[in-house]
Amino acid sequence: MKKSFLLVIIFSFLISCVTNTSDNKGGEENRNEVKTSLDATADTMNAEAYIDRARRSLANEQISSAMRDINSALSLDKKNIDALLVLADIYYALGDDDNILLTLNKACEYAPLDSRPVVKLSELSFLQGNAQLSNAYIDKALELDRYNPRAYFMRGMIALAANDTANAMKNFMTSRMQQDDFIDPIIQIAHIYAAQGDTMAKVFYREAINVAPEDYSMQYDYAMYLQDNGYPEEAMACYDRLLETMPDVYDFVYNKGYIYFVYYGDNKKAMECFDKALEINPASENALFNKGRVFEEMGDYINAKSIYLQILRKNPDYQLAIDAINRLGE
Repeated sequence: MKKSFLLVIIFSFLISCVTNTSDNKGGEENRNEVKTSLDATADTMNAEAYIDRARRSLANEQISSAMRDINSALSLDKKNIDALLVLADIYYALGDDDNILLTLNKACEYAPLDSRPVVKLSELSFLQGNAQLSNAYIDKALELDRYNPRAYFMRGMIALAANDTANAMKNFMTSRMQQDDFIDPIIQIAHIYAAQGDTMAKVFYREAINVAPEDYSMQYDYAMYLQDNGYPEEAMACYDRLLETMPDVYDFVYNKGYIYFVYYGDNKKAMECFDKALEINPASENALFNKGRVFEEMGDYINAKSIYLQILRKNPDYQLAIDAINRLGE
């Protein structure tokens, strides 16, 4: 029933200033916007216009379009660092580590005082499992620019991977202080506090939501934190807000059922939520099992046992259903 608070590694090779909206309906609207952003310039000799459109295309997962525009930008100015950084992002989307490395090294050669490609080299090294090299790149980046929120964030991620939570927290805090609308370190701080059972997690989850109110995954993380840490009313309010926008998301409905059942003891509303969750995802064994739990709690052992047996016919190893059958007896 619970989602553990994993310390999720967040990287932003993909353009950090553009929100990814890849759903079909929104994607069509964004495609129109991407098209007009360059047309409006009436200047096909403007590298920055191509770069801007490439960023938008990349954010909408239009990789081919992004690549065409970046190639156009680089044909106008092969040493344009912004274009090379976006090209590295494109190669990341394609999973092409060799060309990421080649592109970033070229950017470092053309702009030896620019710390941005160095930080991206750190990210790449870290993703490849080379924390020592990643740290070395961060040292170099901070030598070039002490005001470097992304570098401090990466240093925090390296420390976190080494289970050095205190050092990770220190660097995430520095990153946040240098750029208060940089959501990645705020999320990590919230996750660390949540893992430690510290109520300061609530403060940083709310801060992250304020920075990126359109990030529904962040709101869901916050709702799960509240649910797992004894704040059912606040968790329920979060799920209700999420369901206003996305009424058919299984996790939101299922977790409301969990709260009604476990925290409120409201079997009727819990059953309604688990039924709705099963409408959304008929294959959900968890929702079906908890529907059985509700029947059992209501004293309807026949229906409860029928549900548990239904689960075991599909999945004989579902331990909770096995325990329930044993509890009810043959």
